[in-house]
Formats: sequence, structure tokens, C-alpha cells
Amino acid sequence: MDFSLPSSSGEVVMAALLGLPSASFSDVARSLSSDLSLQRRRLAFLLVSPFHFSLTLSYLRSLTLPQKTLLLARYLLSCLRKLLPSLSGPSHPLRLRDLDAALLLLAMCDAYDPTVARLSNWHSAVSDNVLRSMLSPSGLGTDAWAVVLHYVDAAVKCRRLTEALSDIGGGGQKVDGEAGAWVAAVVALPSVECRTGGWECVICKEEMAAGREVCELPCRHRFHWGCVLGWLGKRNTCPCCRHELPTEDVFCEMGRLWRAAAKMGDQWTT
Repeated sequence: MDFSLPSSSGEVVMAALLGLPSASFSDVARSLSSDLSLQRRRLAFLLVSPFHFSLTLSYLRSLTLPQKTLLLARYLLSCLRKLLPSLSGPSHPLRLRDLDAALLLLAMCDAYDPTVARLSNWHSAVSDNVLRSMLSPSGLGTDAWAVVLHYVDAAVKCRRLTEALSDIGGGGQKVDGEAGAWVAAVVALPSVECRTGGWECVICKEEMAAGREVCELPCRHRFHWGCVLGWLGKRNTCPCCRHELPTEDVFCEMGRLWRAAAKMGDQWTT
């Protein structure tokens, strides 16, 4: 699978980052630096320990293709969320075994050589590629932007993975379908009093009576509580304007965050 970095996708993420206040960017960069150090230590541990490398590789081979895809998606989504923490939503933390497996899977993708029919020694191939990467100009960089660019690359891979799955009809995963809103986001929705009558709940087509408590979404559209809870249990969008709430579905959340990042970038560039 080609995970090269298309400039247009990279520009979307960079534009969103450039809209952050300098203090916020510094906080993000520090957090990313700490997280990247952990990832590099875990990958180095796998490479210097043939036993753990073999164990992690066996675990990867035991997974089905949809399971591998979900593992990779969860890792890439976590990178996107760490890059843009202002975009709230459910976290998808990886257990240490899954983190090691995701890092090894990505390293194997990067080390894959299409001219070689079958790699007999993945440990050697991954080690050589990691060493070349570490000695490259980008790998030797230690400033904030060098760290951030690693996560920009991961964010773009998020987009590329979603597009690749859409092209092959989902690959066993729900990519373009609807998903219910994140329960925590629904619980946090405010209840407001409908001060004047005459407003229609577009879900049930009935009037929201004056004095009645109704639900207000972040886009400021209002609905009967009973109506909107049923709606958000099946889909995470506003019935009026399609404003998106966070969702626990990994692939739908990847799409939501990407669209939100694009909107952030548009606001900064216009």
C-alpha cells in the first residue's frame, strides 16, 4: 500500500497547525516529542530483541486483514488526535502489545520492496530501513517541526488509508457509512428552554412548545430530546446542517477529524 505524502493533504494539516496560537503549538510539540520518544524506544526494543520481534511478528500474522486494518487505523487516528488535540472526541488507546504491532506493521510497510518476490528476513529489512531513516536529514532533526512533521505524515496516512479502503469497497470495514454519536458527547449536550413557540423539530415535524426543555447541538439547532437521542444513536450528524459530533467508530472518526482539520485550515487561510 502506497503511503507517500501527497502535498495537498499535508497542506491541509499544516494549515490547521498554523492557525494555533504559539503557546498552544509549543504545548502540542512537547507532547508529541514525548510520545515520539516512546514510539522510537518501543521500535528499537523490538529490533534489539529478536525474541520480542518474533513474538510481535507472530501476533501480526495471527490477525486477519480487517483486524490489521483496524489496528493500523487506531494507531493513525491516535496520531491525528495528538496532533490536533483541540478536536475533541473519544480516545482509542492501544495496549502495549497493539502499539508494538502497529509500529512493526508500519515499519514493514516502509521497508517493503515490491521488486522482491518474498522477503525471507523481515528483521533485517526493517532494521536496515529504520537505520536509513534515522540517518536521513528528517530523521536527524530534533527541533519541534521535525517532530511535528512525523505526525503530519501519520495524519496524511490516515487520509490515504480511508481513501484506499473506499476504493476497494471498505475492505471489510465500514468507511463511508453512518455511525452513532459518541455517548459522552451526547450526554454533554446542553438542555435549553424553548422561550417561544412556533419552532419545528425537523425530526418529528412537530412544534417545540414554549417553556419546554429541548436539546441544542453545537451548531445551535434544537430538537426534542426524545427525537434527537434516537437520531444520534444511529448517526452522528445534525439533521439540519450535517454538523458532525464525535463517534466511537474508528473509521468514521478518522473522516470526521480530517474534515474538521480541513475546516480549521480554511479558517486560517481565508
